[in-house]
Amino acid sequence: MNKLYNCLINSYYIREFILKKLSIYCLNDFLNSNYLSFLLKIFNLKNKNDFCYIEFISKIGGIDSKDINFFFFNFYCKWLKKFGFEYNICENNNNKKVLLIKNIFSFSLFKNEFGIHRIIRKNPLINSNKIQTSFLHINVLPKLENNYILLKKDIEIYFFKSKGSGGQHVNTTNSAVRILHKPTNLVINCQSERSQIKNKNCALKILEYKLLTKSKIENKKIINNLKYNLKYIRTYNFEKNEILDHIKKNKYILNLFFNCLINFLNL
Repeated sequence: MNKLYNCLINSYYIREFILKKLSIYCLNDFLNSNYLSFLLKIFNLKNKNDFCYIEFISKIGGIDSKDINFFFFNFYCKWLKKFGFEYNICENNNNKKVLLIKNIFSFSLFKNEFGIHRIIRKNPLINSNKIQTSFLHINVLPKLENNYILLKKDIEIYFFKSKGSGGQHVNTTNSAVRILHKPTNLVINCQSERSQIKNKNCALKILEYKLLTKSKIENKKIINNLKYNLKYIRTYNFEKNEILDHIKKNKYILNLFFNCLINFLNL
C-alpha cells in the first residue's frame, strides 16, 4: 500500500485532481479512506508504467471531418499541458493524429475515452445554416513495456536537411531523421524538432507505435476487448453549447469544456 500511495502522489494529476478531491492528503488518509477499494480498482502497481497512445481518427459524417480532427487534437494537447501530462506527437496527418502520453497510469486514466465522439454543428467551412453530424473515433492503446525490441540490424537511420519553414538552423543542418525498419519496410520521417537527437527519439517512438498497431499478437486481447465494447462517449452540440456524456450521464457547458475549464476524466 505504501508503494502504491507513493506512486500516486508522484503523479501531479492524480495527486491534485483525484486524491485531494477525496480528501486524501497523507498515507493515513489513503489507508482509511472510504474510497480505497475504488482507487485499488483503478490503479494497480503492475499497470504503473502503462503509458498510452491516443489516436484521433476522422470518420464519415461531413466534409469538415479534417477540421474536427484538428480541433479535437489541439484541444487534447492544451488540456494535457494544463493538467500536467507529458506527451509526444507520434503522427499528425489530416484524418489521423496520434499522441503518446508518458505519465504513470496513463492508460488507466484515459481508457474510457476510447469510443465514438459525435459532433453536431454548422459546418464553418461553407456558407450554410445546415447542421451536420460528424463522428470522431478516439482509440486508446496501451504502451506496455517492451512492446517491441528494436534490433540495430533491423533498422537503418538516415539524416538529412529539414525542408520547409523553421528557421535557419533547422534548414541548414542535418537535423531531420528517416528510419527504415527492414523486416516490415516501414519508413518513418521526423523533422519537427531542431535537434537531431530529439528527432531520432521521436522517430523511434513513432516506429514503435506503428509496429504496435501492426502486431497480431501483442496486446491483442486488450485492443480487441476495447473495440468489442466500442460505444458513444460524448455528443458535442455546438448549437446548444452543450455536451452530453453518455457514460457518466452528465451534461457540460461546451464553451467551458473546450476552454480546458472542466476535468473531463473526473473519475
